[in-house]
Amino acid sequence: MQAHIYVAALAFLLHRAIEKKLKAARLDLSATEALTILKSVRVVDIDFGDGTTKRSVTTGTQRAAAVLRALGVTDLNPPTPPTPGQTVM
Repeated sequence: MQAHIYVAALAFLLHRAIEKKLKAARLDLSATEALTILKSVRVVDIDFGDGTTKRSVTTGTQRAAAVLRALGVTDLNPPTPPTPGQTVM
């Protein structure tokens, strides 16, 4: 029960923080609308067929780019995943 309340409170706080950032950037969007717009941004894993892969992030729509800028997200390059057997701490 406590975990459920914690997750609900955290979701509420994140929702409000997103709305404040959008308002500060003068974007007339709710947090829910912004999150829906961000569905156009995708993470793509490319398999080159020789055992190597590359992870890339699409830019999404122009509205998605505006939302990302408002939220302060500037780097769309995902981190390099660890090699098999490598421990990350």
